[in-house]
Amino acid sequence: MKASTLMYLMLMGILFALGLLLLQQTVFGRLHVIEDETDIRNQSDSSIPTELVVTHRSWGEQRIEDGSEVERITRLLKQMKTAAKRDCPAGQTTFTGTLRFLNGTTWSFTLGEHMTLNGRCVAAQPVSQTAMLKARLLNAYHTPGQLAKQLGQAEKVTLFDAGRSRELTREERRTLQRQIEKAEPMTDYEEVGRILDDSDTRRVLQIARVGQESGKRDQLMNLTIHDTLFSVQYMDDDNGNTFYLKGMLSVKSKEAER
Repeated sequence: MKASTLMYLMLMGILFALGLLLLQQTVFGRLHVIEDETDIRNQSDSSIPTELVVTHRSWGEQRIEDGSEVERITRLLKQMKTAAKRDCPAGQTTFTGTLRFLNGTTWSFTLGEHMTLNGRCVAAQPVSQTAMLKARLLNAYHTPGQLAKQLGQAEKVTLFDAGRSRELTREERRTLQRQIEKAEPMTDYEEVGRILDDSDTRRVLQIARVGQESGKRDQLMNLTIHDTLFSVQYMDDDNGNTFYLKGMLSVKSKEAER
């Protein structure tokens, strides 16, 4: 190889190395600090939501893993993000949540008597929007695994049948937990209607998260048992939504007491 060619290659290599070093210092090595909360929210607008974790004051933490549902909830939050003032009036909080985006930004929110987003009180919105958001968050708790968990943690589970009632034993509750875990959500409401029309039995299981406060509706969940399905209704759902699961729950009522 000629000396001139060798010198040329060496020079090009040095220039290439210097170029990479300059690029690292000016682009990749630059730390960009976002100090404006509005900038954080605006950057999230163009990013993809990746994770949503919510905590209900009575029913605990739940991770929403359905990507389509996370996207729907994110759209609702984006519609509500206008801030009216720094602090909300005092009031009870039902939900707290954390929403993470692909670009690393995070939103936090609370929902109850008032709603906050990223620490700010959300401007007045139609009641239908906050009610829809609350209903969607409640739906996250209507999964077989979550229902089985709540049944196991409840302080009191009562069976109501034909005007009589009794509390379930621990063994009965463990059996029901296993049966609920095998259930499957139903979205074909024509099939639901047919089963309900043909069902001769109708018993109600009331799950009280805190036994001594069972009179408070935010602590209660009702499971209505039919022949081959059961429905779930959280009593603090202002929309009165009912969730259906396919499965047979075997619980005897012959020992029920008034």
